[in-house]
Amino acid sequence: MRTAIAGGPIWTGTQCAHTASDMNTKGVVLGFMLSALASVPLFSAELKASAQPVSQTGRGDSISELRNQDEAFTLLIEAFRMIQGRIIQNDYEARIRAASALSDVRTQHEVAELAKEERDLRAEKLSRQIGNLDVAYGSARRDDERVLAVADVPPHIDTKHAAKTLMDFVFVAPTAPDKNGDIKATTVPAKDYLLDKPPEPVE
Repeated sequence: MRTAIAGGPIWTGTQCAHTASDMNTKGVVLGFMLSALASVPLFSAELKASAQPVSQTGRGDSISELRNQDEAFTLLIEAFRMIQGRIIQNDYEARIRAASALSDVRTQHEVAELAKEERDLRAEKLSRQIGNLDVAYGSARRDDERVLAVADVPPHIDTKHAAKTLMDFVFVAPTAPDKNGDIKATTVPAKDYLLDKPPEPVE
């Protein structure tokens, strides 16, 4: 079990994604992830600057550096995908709840269909973003291979293992103030912040 720190009140995947507190939580988590994603190119640059000839560091050390970089990137890209997936699903569920509150059945179905279309479009956009990040990482990694003078070390991107690792995390977050104004810490399962596979759309 791993522990992560999250800011803001606790909200589950079935709660409205548009409340101010929930948006604050999203901002904290996404801000952290975007900073982490930005660190991948920096890591690559530092690797180039500090790399020593293979004769000094050894081929085994160079390969280990590349493998460690692959693992770090895989965790970051999967965290980005799963956090965005949870946000997209939260927004979808909020729209479905709003649709169910409408009095006209036909309008309910129309709003629900629009919500599904929006969710699908956002998921497609997320897939393209991840694809672009994969391409960028592949280019940076080839540069690292040249700097380290190693070849035949293909990237090892195990997204299934990374997703499973991330779902083992437990977030520690503050609760809403109680009647005395005290704020306490509570644990939140990763599924409240991360989404691996979206459920089927509501019919």
